[in-house]
Amino acid sequence: MRPIRLVILLLILSACTGHQDADDFDLVKLKEAVAQLFDAPTNENHIEKQWWPSAIKELNPETIMKSEKGVYIRLDSFFVEESGLFIPLPGTTIEPGVHSGPSYMLLGEGIYSYYVTG
Repeated sequence: MRPIRLVILLLILSACTGHQDADDFDLVKLKEAVAQLFDAPTNENHIEKQWWPSAIKELNPETIMKSEKGVYIRLDSFFVEESGLFIPLPGTTIEPGVHSGPSYMLLGEGIYSYYVTG
């Protein structure tokens, strides 16, 4: 029985989300594509796949949402955890670091990794 428990534990731990790594993305290409998302229509804050630029589709996001602060591209989620990319609307100030709610980490080109748990 112990090997089965160990395998299950390893699967659970490997499924945990966290901040994204800048090296995994072409940030210049993404910055150009994101401008199209700011103007895309929403359905209850969700941007439907038909409006996703090809550079964004290549990321295979779970969902894309637009808020009053910017655009959230959810790339990974597991139970109550979620992570992805956040692009603030022009003029929006983001304070990187760990806080209640999403924590943000600047990757570059005005693109942040976000992580939410709870």
